[in-house]
Amino acid sequence: MDSLVVVAIDFGTTYSGWAFSFRHDYERDPTKVSAKNWEGGTLVSQKGPTCILIKPDGKTADSFGYDAESKYAEKAEENEQDQWFFFKRFKMLLFKDQGMTRSATLEDESGKKLPAMTVFSLSIDYLKKDVLDTLSKQVDTSLEVHDIHWVLTVPAIWNDAAKQFMREAAQKAGILGKSLTICLEPEAASIYCRHLQVSKSPAAGEKSSLAQFSSGTKYLVLDAGGGTVDITVHEVTTSGELKELHKASGGAWGGIQVDKAYEAFISSIIGRHVILQFKKRHMDDYIEIFREFEIKKRKISPSKQDKITFRIPASLSALCCEMTGKDLKTSILQSRFSGKIRVSTDKFRVDADVVWEFFHPALKSIIDHVVSLLKEPSVLGCVAILMVGGFSASPMLQERVRTEFSKLRVIVPDDAGLAVLKGAVIFGHEPTAINERIIKYTYGTGCTHKYDKCCQHPTGRVERNTHGQLVCYDIFDIHASAGQSVKLHEEQPEEIYSPSEDNQDAVGFGIYSSPSTHPYFTFENDCKQIGYFSIPIADKSLGRNRSFGCTFIFGGTEICVKVVDKENGEVTYEAINFLG
Repeated sequence: MDSLVVVAIDFGTTYSGWAFSFRHDYERDPTKVSAKNWEGGTLVSQKGPTCILIKPDGKTADSFGYDAESKYAEKAEENEQDQWFFFKRFKMLLFKDQGMTRSATLEDESGKKLPAMTVFSLSIDYLKKDVLDTLSKQVDTSLEVHDIHWVLTVPAIWNDAAKQFMREAAQKAGILGKSLTICLEPEAASIYCRHLQVSKSPAAGEKSSLAQFSSGTKYLVLDAGGGTVDITVHEVTTSGELKELHKASGGAWGGIQVDKAYEAFISSIIGRHVILQFKKRHMDDYIEIFREFEIKKRKISPSKQDKITFRIPASLSALCCEMTGKDLKTSILQSRFSGKIRVSTDKFRVDADVVWEFFHPALKSIIDHVVSLLKEPSVLGCVAILMVGGFSASPMLQERVRTEFSKLRVIVPDDAGLAVLKGAVIFGHEPTAINERIIKYTYGTGCTHKYDKCCQHPTGRVERNTHGQLVCYDIFDIHASAGQSVKLHEEQPEEIYSPSEDNQDAVGFGIYSSPSTHPYFTFENDCKQIGYFSIPIADKSLGRNRSFGCTFIFGGTEICVKVVDKENGEVTYEAINFLG
């Protein structure tokens, strides 16, 4: 890679950001990465909220981040919000096992719909332009999009369709496919922390570093973000690179679960209908409530027994009286929190144990998953847990992890929330940093073959084709199995495919996945068709005698297929279509 600069965009569920480094800076110090500081009123943060305000035409971005929040609040105050589109925390649409398509739609805050591809591509385009404006001020000559190598982060637990969706959204935003790398978030964090000489451990006064880990050391990466918690396990190789030991896993247990619990807490006191009306009438105050909660969330600790204070705007108190006929004190006395909340003029003073409950469901899911993961044979001998991601800054999560896994070293870098973003920049410079990965599913193609009484699979659908031959149908032709370890650029055994009819202008087949290590048929209960692959045939003169060798490559962050035309030896590398 010879790009002058690498730019990474960390498109998060709750917060997003960008960072970059020039090649000469990377060669001197890989951790020298420049990231934008975002400003929202009096608040300055390392990332900005993942929200976008789109103009009434539905095609043009107006603003992103804190600016989008503030401008939308202004539109709501002027009763103009229904003409604009405001989307926030929309990345979670892509966290699903199946069914993701290019035609998916998103609902904005007022229920209006736009194509998801439009919302994602406009967001990426806004971040792209923002970083280009910054870079243009730092170099003498103007930088174009194609002068930069771009890296886009995605959760490791996302499926192949979601990764492809993000790639296509970036390309629609003007980033060339050949200049774009998809980076898996926990891998990025692990790479970054391997370059740090010293990191904090939650144990008082203890210092540690992944850079000190010798060959053979195993550690777990806990990437706790706003939407998802992404967990993987790495081992340091003899060459100092990293290899994955267990397939990426996790779930929707991120920081927004705590936000939802806080909103449910307020709703249980004053009523859900009041909250919904509050959002319509006083969007600026609604936004401010959760901006303040985000700051509080990072300070709430299980060691602090004092009451925790939350500001309640006067507009919410007044609306509660208007809609329910009761003031806040009366509403609290009649709720299940009577005696646990004290109300002053514009504040709630809440018992700490009530606030701790906001964290409980997310923390339990995380801890239970890590407990089960550490029992896996491939993970035995793990010596440390690396905590990264915005939610990892929470003392509640840190303390729980340290308590539950007291025999392991727990490492939290100073800038845990930026570890993914900065690591993605480093990954752009050194894409071979992760040289071995574990395949999450068994992948294969749907195929047919001539019937033979010695077929090694169970009896399935056997029919005569148009040429009178008995053929076995719906065969799951395995290219790689779940749990298999694959090296970067490693090619799987070649499979030969030929047209079944003389006049075909393409050889196409379905791509299937299964959690089972050895499925026989594509119609088995746990099998899914996840994509389609097609090889065009320009010269049909050989008919059914034309053949192509297909070699699947699973060791990167995206699946690639090497195609060899057996007639002329031409080699191409193709992508699978996972979006239909």
